[in-house]
Amino acid sequence: MSAPSSRRRRTALVVGAIAALTVSLTAACGSGDAATGTGDKLPTSADGTPNLKGTTIRIVTGAAPAIEDTKIALVAQVLKSWGADATIVNQTGDPSAIRVLLAGDADIGTLAVSSSINSGLKIFGPSQPRLDYHFIGAPSLSSMKDLPGHVYGTSNVHGVEALMFADLLAKNNIDPKAVTTTVAGGASVRVSAMLTHHIDATFAHATDVSKLTSAGFHDLVTMSKTAPELADSFLATSPQWLASHGALAVAIDQAWIKAAQIFNTDKDQWVKAAVAYAKADEKEASSTYDALKAADTFPASKDAYSEASAKVQEDLANKVGAITKAPATSVWVDTATWDKATAAMKIN
Repeated sequence: MSAPSSRRRRTALVVGAIAALTVSLTAACGSGDAATGTGDKLPTSADGTPNLKGTTIRIVTGAAPAIEDTKIALVAQVLKSWGADATIVNQTGDPSAIRVLLAGDADIGTLAVSSSINSGLKIFGPSQPRLDYHFIGAPSLSSMKDLPGHVYGTSNVHGVEALMFADLLAKNNIDPKAVTTTVAGGASVRVSAMLTHHIDATFAHATDVSKLTSAGFHDLVTMSKTAPELADSFLATSPQWLASHGALAVAIDQAWIKAAQIFNTDKDQWVKAAVAYAKADEKEASSTYDALKAADTFPASKDAYSEASAKVQEDLANKVGAITKAPATSVWVDTATWDKATAAMKIN
């Protein structure tokens, strides 16, 4: 059974909890005192990895288990291999995920910038640092410059799609008033609307691009290349949790880096994890991997997370009315955690 194609946290359809993955990881937990996650240091195992024995890490995400989100499942698996009791709590949409987090039923979440700011949370690392969207145009549109006078379909006017669209319009000097915007539903619904010519342009996930281009539509923009500074989501938590679990937060960022390294170097392991997490067909998981890899969606590099990137997204969110306030980045962005994690993992 394959995962829903409209999988992102804004459009997920199923609520569930993660099943244990059977991914093979070699990092082992050594002996030593149980880690508490507080303070600046954690004990380490014989292989130099964090010793997380005795810790519990609950990660909430606003989407049903889906192939594209396999990396966050790998993060949980890495944390388990380091001794933590790590689980993922799947919810339907960011609002539900935030309620779980604020209620204390999760420790961290994978959330969009606007959700984090509006909820008073603090981001401390990447979740999906590159967008897996393409901007697709009807056969009559050969470039972004042809967009004025046509109908753009979206699932929302305040979420990630709204930020991406505002960014594209600005970069191409297009007046927003020159384009008709209509709410056309989730990803799969918009693909159908394109094929039936009810809308002229939309954002499609990388896995849906071939369905449209094979029907004569044009792949106008690859967002991960045109706007590498924009992210789909970040790791976020409450300022209080981050203040009292600083060392554990560093370990979580280290686990993210390890998961990104697995993605970029071991397709078989990622596909096996996708089949386990999303209950996906192996062939579908393989083709999805190829699309995500081509778009460089999970770079295992220092620039996968930065204050500058977060600020760009805050400005866009403010522009489209996705946030109710625009605080200084110091209020909602933590970079010290990421700096320590990348140093520990020797990531440039």
